[in-house]
Formats: sequence, structure tokens, C-alpha cells
Amino acid sequence: MKNNPFHFEIKDLLIQFVAAFDDVVIGRYNRSREVQDRIGVKYIYSPKQRVLHDLINKPQHITLPAIAVNISGISRDNDRVFNKLAGSWYQRSENLPDALLKTDFVPQPVPVDIGITMSVITKYQTDMDQILTNFIPYTDPYIIISWTHPDQMLSVPQEIRSAVEWSGNINIEYPYELQSNQPYRVTADTNFTIKGWMFKKEEQGIPNVLTVSVNTEHVLDEGNVTNQGIIYKLNNQTLTLPEIL
Repeated sequence: MKNNPFHFEIKDLLIQFVAAFDDVVIGRYNRSREVQDRIGVKYIYSPKQRVLHDLINKPQHITLPAIAVNISGISRDNDRVFNKLAGSWYQRSENLPDALLKTDFVPQPVPVDIGITMSVITKYQTDMDQILTNFIPYTDPYIIISWTHPDQMLSVPQEIRSAVEWSGNINIEYPYELQSNQPYRVTADTNFTIKGWMFKKEEQGIPNVLTVSVNTEHVLDEGNVTNQGIIYKLNNQTLTLPEIL
């Protein structure tokens, strides 16, 4: 596989996913349920186990509450393989000189499902409840993230909208047995699926047809002028009228 069709699709989709969720702010309440303080929740690209390891071995490096996000798997989505078309044709740019205008061929992308695991880690149950209520009501049944077609393929950016589907399940774990030196932490794990695309390498384009030269020759047929002798030249190739019709 020498084409190396790397277009940062997975990275761009993951950035968009985190951007859609990375604005969680929770409140600290008193006994009267009045907000005394507000705290932003940190998103970290890492498995939950790594975050817990850093909490134990690197004090103050990561503070709670925190949310860990990582890719759990990638698979082809056969339900979104609509046809067997090889691809589509696009005009490269309207800003180039006419002599350089080309129509490029973009191969059909592959629909992929990117699995995301999201783990919430907090000290307090109230913090956990607030974080969960930040996304559960808004992912029913999915959200849409927007990104663009790879820039090197098209001169005019094309928007792509990908659905992010929530699994609908959250697994909450409590520390039932703790040593005297272990802090109390609550963790919750859930999963999402990003309906994304992966692109093949673009292929060489073809020049656009800019001019059509027409040479006409009048032919006498029993004294009448007919159009049987009309000759068309298209990109320096000669075509007669019957060939065109």
C-alpha cells in the first residue's frame, strides 16, 4: 500500500467529539442547594486506567473531577455502503488560469464506525450526577458534529456531518473496599460511536473542455447546400456530425 492516503480523519473526528462535550461546568452546593462555586471539568485523552495511575503516582498532576476519552475500536459500517460507485468528479478551482483548470476524481470514501469509551472520575456523587446530566439529555438519540472534506482533495471546503450515537448505558463503580491511604473515587464508563469516513488517495484529474472549434464545409447535394460536411474539433480531435449524433 504505497499510496499513503493519510488525511487525519480519525484525529479530526476525535477533536470534534471532545469539542462537543468539553464545556462541562459543575457547581458546588451548600446544604440549601445554593451554588457556592463552579468548577470546569478536565477532558483527557487517555484510558481510565492511565488516569487512575497518574492520580496515584503523580500528585496534583491530574485533579478530579476528570473525564478520560479514548478510542476503543474502528470497524467498517456496512449499512452505509450505499452503492458500488468508484467515486465522483470535482472541479479543482475556479481561481486558476483557464489553461490549468482540471476536473479531479475523488474515490468513494469508506464509512467507518469509531468506538469511543468515555470514563468519568469524581470524588463526590453529586459531581458525577451533574456531569452525567450534562450529556444524557442531549444525546437522545444522537448529536451531529461537523468537519470538512480533506483540504488537499477539494479547493472549496465541503462540510461533512457525522452522527455521534450514545450507547444508552452507563456502568458506575464504587470502591467497596479501601485501604486507609486510598482516596474515595466514583467512576462511570459509557460508550459512543462516531459515524465517520476514511478517504482513499485522490487520483490524477483530467483537463476541462474549455473550447470547441467548429469548421464547416458546404457540400452541394443536387444543387442544395447541406450540413453533412460539418466538422467539429474537440480538444484537437476531429469529429464528424454522425459521430456526434
